[in-house]
Amino acid sequence: MIDSGNFEDVKREIEYAYQHARFFRNHIDESGIVPDAIDSVQAFKRLPVTRKMHYRKNYPFGVLAAGYTLNSPHVMRFQSSGTSGERLNSAIFSFDLARRQATSLSVNEKFNSLWLPGKKLKLCRYAPPNCSDVECGIGLSTMEERTLADGTLVLPVAHDLLATPLRMINQALDEIALYNPDILVVDPTHLAFLTRQAAKLGRTISSSNKLHIICGYTQLTHVARRQITQFFGDDVPVGNMLGMSELGYLGFECHHGSLHLNNQDYFVELLANGEDVQENQPGELVISTIDDGLIPRIRYATGDLYRFVAGSCTCGSTLPRVVIEGRATQNLLVGNRSISPTDLDAAVGDAPGIDLYKMEQNQAGKLTFRFIANEQFNALTLARIKDVVGTLIGTDDIEYLSVDYIPCERSGKFQSCISQFHEVKP
Repeated sequence: MIDSGNFEDVKREIEYAYQHARFFRNHIDESGIVPDAIDSVQAFKRLPVTRKMHYRKNYPFGVLAAGYTLNSPHVMRFQSSGTSGERLNSAIFSFDLARRQATSLSVNEKFNSLWLPGKKLKLCRYAPPNCSDVECGIGLSTMEERTLADGTLVLPVAHDLLATPLRMINQALDEIALYNPDILVVDPTHLAFLTRQAAKLGRTISSSNKLHIICGYTQLTHVARRQITQFFGDDVPVGNMLGMSELGYLGFECHHGSLHLNNQDYFVELLANGEDVQENQPGELVISTIDDGLIPRIRYATGDLYRFVAGSCTCGSTLPRVVIEGRATQNLLVGNRSISPTDLDAAVGDAPGIDLYKMEQNQAGKLTFRFIANEQFNALTLARIKDVVGTLIGTDDIEYLSVDYIPCERSGKFQSCISQFHEVKP
């Protein structure tokens, strides 16, 4: 197990949650565990995990700490996009979100200039519309109507990314120029799409402020990163965020390219079959919040698979290094092997001849690799992709299709790797 947080902090969180959050009090009472008996990490691990379904069922009154409402000062409301087909509403104190963000971004020195004293950051968001509480999927709302309480401007984009009309593309580009953000918080596939469209139109994406790009929501593939960095150049920092709508920042990419998990503002566990995993072994991320006065979460199973990476990072951060493996529904099942989107992304690489790809495994186990080619694509490009993907998966029985369009998921997110084969497994 990787060292995580301070157990005394977790004990205080348990006591607070038990006294102030009705759902958690009932949850722990039903487990038969007496709160005072949770005096060690071993005792803590006997607590049953909590999941999204618990918070969905009990939101808001059962999970909000006594004395607070959704209209209390500093409360920010969020909703998840529904990656698994079920959306989750949640809330967080703005100062808790800022604290977790600051800890996470501290691993990347290229983002240090954001924390100058007295600086009020301006953010634009370009991500699936389902990730926002404002209407941004049809492009008929004003900038003011799409500006969140914290000042973030949500840019217009269609629910089905590749079906976004030219009108909305120009609208998004115009609004970035008008707003002059310090940070673009983006889904990387969405931003890569916007850069391609801007290039076709002969337009730029710039700001009078020093621009920084934070990628989240879906995997930052090498293909998307290549397009983003080529368009913006090396002077615009690009960082990969680990996060969840209901918790905010869970970690960030350092300036040496490693992902670091925030184990200061959370007590973190990686579990497989209820047991701690060893370094370099995949496990489900289970989070316990520290000093969350609004919706404390204890042993919250996220559904996301991670691996702890052995050894310290050359960037100097003491936050543990991790690799995110995605969710079980995104992993390909071939024989007795599980192949993650991260594995596939590493094999495909930046692939200059393609703009977008998606590997799908249907319920029968059949594999189809769809891709959208660009002007650099040639026979050698396809031969290389077939070679590296076939070697990774261990079979040549994969259908490769060059297409002009690939739809998003129902959530509005674009997943580069997804499997339905798990749905028919015993």
